[in-house]
Amino acid sequence: MTDEAEGGVTEPVPAPRPRWRRRLIVTASVIVAAGALAGGFWGWSAASESRFDEASASLATQQAAETSAVHAYDARLRDVSLVSQRIRSVVDSPAFVGQGATEAATLSQALGVLEPLAAAQPVEVPAAVHIDQSAYRPPWQLVTEAEQFEGRTRASQQTEGSLRTLASDAAAAETSVYAAETAYFGNAATAAEQTISSNALSNRSVQVPLLRLIEQARNSTLSESRNGAFVDSLANAEAQVVASQATQQSELDDPAWAVRREVEAYARSLSNGVALEFVWAPEVSGLGDNWLSGTAESYDSDGGWSIISLNYTVEREWENGRNARALVAHEVGHTQVYRCWPLFSGDAFHQNSEIWATAWSISQGFDVPGSGIEAYGRPTDEQISVAGQCR
Repeated sequence: MTDEAEGGVTEPVPAPRPRWRRRLIVTASVIVAAGALAGGFWGWSAASESRFDEASASLATQQAAETSAVHAYDARLRDVSLVSQRIRSVVDSPAFVGQGATEAATLSQALGVLEPLAAAQPVEVPAAVHIDQSAYRPPWQLVTEAEQFEGRTRASQQTEGSLRTLASDAAAAETSVYAAETAYFGNAATAAEQTISSNALSNRSVQVPLLRLIEQARNSTLSESRNGAFVDSLANAEAQVVASQATQQSELDDPAWAVRREVEAYARSLSNGVALEFVWAPEVSGLGDNWLSGTAESYDSDGGWSIISLNYTVEREWENGRNARALVAHEVGHTQVYRCWPLFSGDAFHQNSEIWATAWSISQGFDVPGSGIEAYGRPTDEQISVAGQCR
């Protein structure tokens, strides 16, 4: 059928489009849209899961680094705390205050830097991240947790950096304290040596403890024992050396002790450099009036030294005959055993100290009872000859 238009012209009428084609197009559009949505969700999920995995792995790695820094810091903190306490006892000791040396001031300043660092509190190890891998997480939750992990990682990095800086600062302060401590005790050791050299009359028995303390002051491996008590011990040992010097000097200057000084000088003239000190007593080895008696304690340390004890009878009989001198020579003979050890320990004596001392006294020209003959018998000529080689 056609319609006639005005003027006799007719227009064709289009045929209607079938309905099934429209439904097909709509359905296809929905499928495409659904596919695109599903694809986008899948991509979002994959990207979120990847970010989550990377963030959790980075946090775990960073927390391990932070834990290492915590352990290192805490170990350093324990160390500097002990050092700080020890040096504080040094600085607070009365002897340290009395020093007034430059090295003492430097040590005090170094301790002032170390103590605040040593007073810090220990740091706790970060809590580990626990993730339930079997639980499903939608992408928006993965993103949220990944962001939290990333924030914790940044905070952990800052904490690690701060701990390592604090540990480094503490180590540097500790090194400064050790250097100042070494200088201080080195100076103290030198001063103690000067005390000994300027008090040469002091007894060796009071010098030796001071010598041991000097060794300790200079030995870095013994630094843990160098505390306030050690500083006081060093000062007390020096004081004893000075007091011994004063005693010896007063007796040297006192005419009442002139004979004793003569006896001691004679003994030292025979000792071949072995340091001697003397103890005078009414009785020695239970023998007093009318008996000449003496003993000798010998030590092989510090160049060799001995303590000779003599009773008052030796002093009284000094000018009355050779027996008093022979006894003194006998005691000096005891002091020579370490100096002439091969002779003393050889076949002639087998370390028989009394026969040795008697033979040594006889070899000095005292073939009299006081040399030890009366008490121990006369040695053989061979023994006297061997002892005489100890000069």
